Amino acid sequence: MTTDTHTLALRVRVRPKRGIVRSGLLILLIVPLPIFASLAFLNAQNGPWPFAAVGEALCLALAALGLLIHRRVFIGVTATTIEERGFRGRHTSLPVSDIATIVLAHTYTAASADTLPQLLVLDRAGRRMLRMRGVFWSEESMLAVAGSLGEEVEHVAEPMTTAEFFSRYPGTAYWFENRPHVAIAALAVALLTCVGVVLGLMQLLGLPIAA
Repeated sequence: MTTDTHTLALRVRVRPKRGIVRSGLLILLIVPLPIFASLAFLNAQNGPWPFAAVGEALCLALAALGLLIHRRVFIGVTATTIEERGFRGRHTSLPVSDIATIVLAHTYTAASADTLPQLLVLDRAGRRMLRMRGVFWSEESMLAVAGSLGEEVEHVAEPMTTAEFFSRYPGTAYWFENRPHVAIAALAVALLTCVGVVLGLMQLLGLPIAA
């Protein structure tokens, strides 16, 4: 559904971690921008440098898009609803009256002893209404949301693996979390795309490509 968030009487409104944007911009500055800048510099006199400039402009446009998406994402609580706009731009509104259980747990990160918080809001049928993952949301934001819902929060004392978390709360995983091959394939496609773009620009700019 579409909602004008400025008209909502939100008790609480939280946004994702700012570190997500900083990390994304840092990766952008470290990897593609220096490559495109180098290609443009090497061919500033004789080569078709506008192609490299276009590459840099695309990187900056992606950075601006990421920042805009980040600024639009939020979770809020009114007197009667949970309002959420996700990273894909979809806005959902769920009735607070459907809440049966609120869980705050900690799960281990991959191949590490570090843990991240997970806030889970379930309805009476045990279905996921809301899930806040520590990758994107701070624990302070989770506690602020949970405290505004008017229900007792179940704090799970012992950290668990993500597999144990999904086994204990079935149906709460997002579709991609139980399909690691999808993430691997997406990463491979992204890397191949980046390599293809760089090699294509090098060919257009007349730079030698080592065999």
